[in-house]
Amino acid sequence: MKLLAVLPLLLLVMAFATQVLATRAHAATTCRNSPAVTDKCSVVSGSLGLTDGVGVTLNTDDGKRILIKAPPDSNADIPPTVMQNWLYWQSKTGRMDTRIKGRYQICPLPTQVNKAGIADFACINSASHLTADKSSPSATN
Repeated sequence: MKLLAVLPLLLLVMAFATQVLATRAHAATTCRNSPAVTDKCSVVSGSLGLTDGVGVTLNTDDGKRILIKAPPDSNADIPPTVMQNWLYWQSKTGRMDTRIKGRYQICPLPTQVNKAGIADFACINSASHLTADKSSPSATN
């Protein structure tokens, strides 16, 4: 009889655990392993920041401008470590338009032209050598 009393609780715990595992499996979709990625990921150097009216842009050292977006099957367009670093530098500079320089592993997403004329879209898989961009924010936007 005690087993029958515990059985509903056990089933509830198992259902919850299954949901948690399913959520984690879905959340584990990274930029790099997204089926939306259209080509090989590459490493570029540049400055990442928020561009008014456009969104998060990566201005590469070779002159390209890439709009950073999340893959359709993910809600994270920027890895947490990059976001933490960006927020850190914003707090140090006291400016929301602070940009961070670094080396970014980006993965291309389907091309489309947005209202600012940017056709290159990508997500960021990882980053290294992050530091505040010492140039004027308006010079890099």
